[in-house]
Amino acid sequence: MSAISRISSTCLRLTAALGLSAALAIAFTPRTSAAGPVTNIAGKAVTWQLDGGWFTDNGDFFLGAGAQLGVARLGHVVPNVEWVMLDGGNAYTINLDVLRNVLPTKRVTGYLGIGVGMFIVDPDQGDSDSHGALNLIVGAATTASRFNPFAQFKWIATDGDDPQVFAVGVRF
Repeated sequence: MSAISRISSTCLRLTAALGLSAALAIAFTPRTSAAGPVTNIAGKAVTWQLDGGWFTDNGDFFLGAGAQLGVARLGHVVPNVEWVMLDGGNAYTINLDVLRNVLPTKRVTGYLGIGVGMFIVDPDQGDSDSHGALNLIVGAATTASRFNPFAQFKWIATDGDDPQVFAVGVRF
């Protein structure tokens, strides 16, 4: 089996696993618990998010989108994608993160997270490359309005490169 076939096969399997995980998380997200409705950081069952930021090691910017689902006893499941604007190509991440509130207050919530993902690099010249990734996240979000800004720092442990990402965004 050639290297490209192995990469394509691995990419397909991981993408299918992430998609299935996200679908199961959405399908089996409880709507209520013994303590009342299960909510995410913004106090809703499902919240959408848009974010942007940069990779601190090389200064490349990215745009991202995702959903945040409140899940009882687990925290918040966040399936999301990011598009990284590289010089001479593009990169993409497909992620499934779990966030847990650690410093909840009335207006601001601190959180920690962990997740899995797929990091795909597609240069203008040459073959694309993809590999799995582990995400470690620390952040803070406001809960004061309909549009809730957040900021987070994410460390991505991946094959041969471990970029750090700073992101700001809004959940609504």
